[in-house]
Amino acid sequence: ASSFGFHPDILRVKWLRDWLPITSGFVSSPSVKGDNVTFSTSSRLTVPAREWRSGAVYTCQVSHEPTHTIIDPSVGVKIYILPHAQRQVLMDSSVTLTCVVVNAPLHVNVTWTQGNTHLQSGYWKTSATEPQKVISKLNISVLDWNSGKEYLCVASHDDIPSPIREKTFKKTVEHVKRPSVFLLLPSAEELSAQQSVTLTCLVKDFAPKEIFVQWTENDQVIDGSNYKNTDVMAYSADRNYSMYSMLSISAGDWGRGNSYSCVVGHETFPMKTLTRSVNKSSGKPSFVNISLVLMDTVNACQ
Repeated sequence: ASSFGFHPDILRVKWLRDWLPITSGFVSSPSVKGDNVTFSTSSRLTVPAREWRSGAVYTCQVSHEPTHTIIDPSVGVKIYILPHAQRQVLMDSSVTLTCVVVNAPLHVNVTWTQGNTHLQSGYWKTSATEPQKVISKLNISVLDWNSGKEYLCVASHDDIPSPIREKTFKKTVEHVKRPSVFLLLPSAEELSAQQSVTLTCLVKDFAPKEIFVQWTENDQVIDGSNYKNTDVMAYSADRNYSMYSMLSISAGDWGRGNSYSCVVGHETFPMKTLTRSVNKSSGKPSFVNISLVLMDTVNACQ
């Protein structure tokens, strides 16, 4: 366990097993002064492998009397795999799998396997801001991901009695439904205020739930920070999902007749994406079925 950024140099470290004090088996290093006026220190606890495998919870309790601070984070190496971007599956040739190990010891070894095939391994350094967190990324082809192959991320270290692992794969879905997409125009109140207007893209009644939504302005992709996508909402009665996206634009851009498109990606679309577009003069949304790859190609030629 490591402690950083405390001052003055008065720190007490106590180890607990299932919330009961441990009186032996640990060594605490002397405090070290950093570049500024703060200090850092560490404490190392050695436990029998049989106790670790039993599922006991170990806690390092740190007390800093001058600031009346007590911190007691529980110890336990954990591993999980982050969801990948659905846009990669639909629009790119590869998918990035991301494995995160938290409470990781220094020089933890992270290995990726698929079946009996070793794909990638190495010692992954922790970051300065999160010293006990490591991240390993693996790129695989979209074809391999869609085939349902199982990928395993394994973290191992001499201080971990047995390797910990997490798996991911594309789950088979029985219920599939193509989304309905509606592009809602700005309200009359917004238009009369002449400040900013909001376009709303409603995506409803789709399955499976994996989907992506983004916006374009005059066929140029808009940065994701400029619009908000809601979480995907489930309807248990019919096993379908819905969500919506809101884009706020200036009244001036809308008044100049700029064209705005809501681009929805889902595995049920023959062209992978469906686009609905609108501008001031169109009066109502137009319907376009085209992939972003084609749109990007057209833009590159202009």
